[in-house]
Amino acid sequence: MTLRIGPHTFDRVVYDAASDVIYAATGGFDSAAKERTPEDHFLLLDEAGELTGVTLMEPRARYERDGAVHLTLHTGERERIAGIEATLRAGPDEV
Repeated sequence: MTLRIGPHTFDRVVYDAASDVIYAATGGFDSAAKERTPEDHFLLLDEAGELTGVTLMEPRARYERDGAVHLTLHTGERERIAGIEATLRAGPDEV
């Protein structure tokens, strides 16, 4: 399962259905910095300030309410998250 947010593709995706949180990263979930977005998600940035992962808060609730989940990147672009539907459908054991 992968998620794509603008030019970024995350190949490690974990959905915690009980908490309604998605963790997505390009490698490990370690980061040098965590930055909150205007949507109350979190960006994970490495030492160089490059995006290495995201934590998406309440993705199922947002998808059911809005029909999509959006995230503002650290560069300012607001992006629709691609692959969210499949991640939510798969459930926590299949992601």
